[in-house]
Amino acid sequence: MSRTTFALAVSAALLAGCQESTTSADRSPSSSPNSQQVTEPTATITWNQVARDLVVKNRSNAFVGIRAFALLSVAQYNAVLATDTRKSDQLPPSRAGAVAGASAAVLTSLYPDDAALLEGKVDAQRSAPVPAGSQHESFSAGEQLGRTIAARVLGQAQDDRFFAPFTGTVPVCDGCWLPVPTPPAFATLGMAKPFFLTSGGQLRPAAPPAFGSPDYLAGLAEVRQIADARTAVQDSIAKFWALPVGTVGPLGYWNAVGSELIARYHLDERRASSVLALMNATAFDAIIASHDAKFTFWLIRPSQADPAINLAIGLPSFPSYPSNHATVSAAATTILGAFFPNERASLDSQADEAGLSRLFGGIHYRFDVDSGLALGRRIGQYVMQQDVTGFDSFVLR
Repeated sequence: MSRTTFALAVSAALLAGCQESTTSADRSPSSSPNSQQVTEPTATITWNQVARDLVVKNRSNAFVGIRAFALLSVAQYNAVLATDTRKSDQLPPSRAGAVAGASAAVLTSLYPDDAALLEGKVDAQRSAPVPAGSQHESFSAGEQLGRTIAARVLGQAQDDRFFAPFTGTVPVCDGCWLPVPTPPAFATLGMAKPFFLTSGGQLRPAAPPAFGSPDYLAGLAEVRQIADARTAVQDSIAKFWALPVGTVGPLGYWNAVGSELIARYHLDERRASSVLALMNATAFDAIIASHDAKFTFWLIRPSQADPAINLAIGLPSFPSYPSNHATVSAAATTILGAFFPNERASLDSQADEAGLSRLFGGIHYRFDVDSGLALGRRIGQYVMQQDVTGFDSFVLR
């Protein structure tokens, strides 16, 4: 089945069996997503929660978290697909076992100090009572299959160039961002290998307003105006969406939102793993595209252009245009909105707020936010329009 056909099938199923939708008014910037209780959460949801906990515990930065969620969920999805194609004279491999094996292998590779904790979770699942309907499946066979799939995914990730060191020259010009006090962070990320895009620059946005132009000066003046008279609501929004080291990070937030929706709409293991894999892999491409643009245009941060701008949140160590938060949030919510159409308006509203939070915090111009939102949505729409079929075409790039 093509991805487009599969997405339509899932949407139709959701429309047929959905509960009352959540509107943007039901959420506030001071609240975080809370998965509704379900009798038997999918293994995919369970292990994504484990991943979010590890991101917090290990104080992973946003980029480490984005890559972790993408590799994890891509391995999970392909492990589930593999159980459907594996023929055996014995008990067929269980999906839960495949997800557990794939998840433990990927997360152990990323967080080796937590290997014992992860294997303990696999052992607990292996010895747990078998859920109804799974009596004729082999957890151990699924687990081994999942570990095999994870090894293939991790093998291909070795040359994704996500953390390649910067060896270039920092440009010096009026309006150019300067890496003070540290070297440019993730300056080569725009050249990393995406999952779906042909390159980081495939959908590159147009250049920002020229430094010193009327449009640029108006954008800078707006940042200063907000910083000088920042309201309590604006400050709260900025701090809520900052999601710094020690939290689940930007994609971890959307990972939790996606897991909540999967639980609320009772998606099965295959659909749950598909939604999260598609969302997380698309967000992976979004951060690559955003950094391609950042280090193409090297735009100065507002507070570098006007040191009197008071910041409500920390200033990242890379150029301003476009906003990473806006790009990743818009990409993630575009995917979720395609699978959960009743939630699309609420998701879009949250992505808009995530983007605006950076303007409220004083670290981005409005045109950074607008460009990031547009770029993220273009990437999400591009991914959903692809006609990708088969096991290898989705994961093994």
